[in-house]
Formats: sequence, C-alpha cells, structure tokens
Amino acid sequence: MHLATISNQTILYACNDWGMGHLTRSIPIIQQLLQQDNTLIFAGTEQQQTILKQYCNPIQCVFLKGYALQFTGKGNWTFEMLKNTYRIQKTIQQEHTAVKQLCQQWKISLVISDHRYGFRHQTIPSIFITHQVTLPLKGIQQFANQWHTNQLEKFNSIWVLDTDKHQFAGELSTPKSSLPIDYIGIQSRFDKRKIHSKDYILAVISGPEPYAEQLFNEIKQIALQTEEKIKCICPNKYVYTQLPQNLEIVQNTSWSAMDELFYNCKAIISRSGYTTIMDNVILQKPIRYIPTPGQLEQEYLFQLHNK
Repeated sequence: MHLATISNQTILYACNDWGMGHLTRSIPIIQQLLQQDNTLIFAGTEQQQTILKQYCNPIQCVFLKGYALQFTGKGNWTFEMLKNTYRIQKTIQQEHTAVKQLCQQWKISLVISDHRYGFRHQTIPSIFITHQVTLPLKGIQQFANQWHTNQLEKFNSIWVLDTDKHQFAGELSTPKSSLPIDYIGIQSRFDKRKIHSKDYILAVISGPEPYAEQLFNEIKQIALQTEEKIKCICPNKYVYTQLPQNLEIVQNTSWSAMDELFYNCKAIISRSGYTTIMDNVILQKPIRYIPTPGQLEQEYLFQLHNK
C-alpha cells in the first residue's frame, strides 16, 4: 500500500510521544494524505494536537494517552527501557482498545501508526511507520530485536523513512527478515528555499528528561567556549540563571516561528535523532550532533553521519 495511491479513505493516525520527532516527521505525510482527498482523524496527546493544528488545520483530533516512560539519565538506555517494559505493554493494550472504539465511532477504513506498536486493528488495514526495521542491538539484547520484528509483522504494511538504498538510516532501515516494506523516502516539515543565513547558531533541546536537561547543560558549556551567538530552543519548565551572555533562550513561541529559526541559522547543534537528520537533508546546514548517552540508535546515527 503506497502513500501516493491512498485516496478517499477515512484514516485514523497516531504518533509515538517519546519525543516530538515522530509527530514532526508525520506532518508532511498527513499533509499529503489530506491533499489526496482523505479524511483524517488524529489521535494523540494535547501537546501533539496543538502542534499538528499549526500545520494541518482544520483537522479532527481525539485524545490518546502517551507512553509516559521514565528515565534516570544515567546512560544505560537498554536497562532503562527494560524497566519501562510494564508501561509499554500496558500502553499497547490501551492502544488496542482505543483503536477498536475509534474505528467503530468514525467508520475508519485505514489505520496508520508512527511507531505505536499497539495502534492497529485486526480486520482494518494497518500501517506502521518507522526508520528502523532492525534495532542496533547485539548479543543478549537481540531478544528486543525479535520482539520488535514480531510487532511489525502484525501490521499489513511497513512504511520506512529512507530510500531503498538505505542512504540515511543505514543498517537500521535494512531488514533482517521478510516484512511488507515500502520505502517512502525522507519526510520533513521543512521545504527547500533560498535563504540568507544570519549570525547565530541554533541549539535544540529535545528528548526525554533528564537527558534533555543534560543536553542544555552541555550547550551552556559550549557557549562559554565560543564568542558565537547561540539561540537555544528550550522547554518552558527550565529555570534559567547565570547564562553566558552569548546564549539566548527561545521559549513560548509557535512552531512556525521556530521553523524560521531553523531556516535562518548558520549552523545547528542537536541530538542525532533521525528526524533531525531528515530535516537537515532539506535544510543543508552545518550541524554538530550530540547523541543521547547510551541511546544506541543515536550513537549509531552519529557515527554514520558525523563525517
């Protein structure tokens, strides 16, 4: 089932909430589906709904609870994910119930999930969106890879955010088993435009806590070591004291306004998340990646793209 051929469907769509990357990479997909005369119902958290409506309005939204994972920030990502196993399994069960109810309520003909394992229907065609059909795990961790594959096999189709030559996700988008895969290429909310870069570097704080705050502290240290002007997009909840004079905090702004910061900056500092990598394929900015400690996917992508 190809993205470009889907039309006149009533689609139920949801995104993983482990970070905003899953939502922002879905924006161009949702926009294309709407342009192809589909009706779309988006199920997500209040924060996801608020952001999506800035790009795809009017759009029908319903509330869907997030995963609410918890992390210690100590860098042992595999162990932390194991500790979150109960939350993940519970949320998957809740997703099954929600999809069944919403499909009946809205007479859904197609279900699309950006990396929400339980967001599928037993009898209605269901699509899973990901950039990693193979997790960067080895040794004893391979059981997680098998579990991941088992979940993907329950969907009718897998849309992979890469080319069939695996240019951007490398081994992550290279399947180790037979799956119904359709490579849909790079997806970004940004578009190619001629811009004149201004005099600042843009730093982006993202990811789950406390890893996001750790990144902010790294940005402060970087600011102390340079005279370059740095604008830093940060969560509203942080308390900012004793900041370097060349570090400007950006808060309480719309996503469209933040997009202009991306277009106009002369360089970027960010985590090496895959959505950021896809965005920079379009933006073509000099970028410094700082992978989340212990997050094997980001560490792999950092090594793949750091050159």
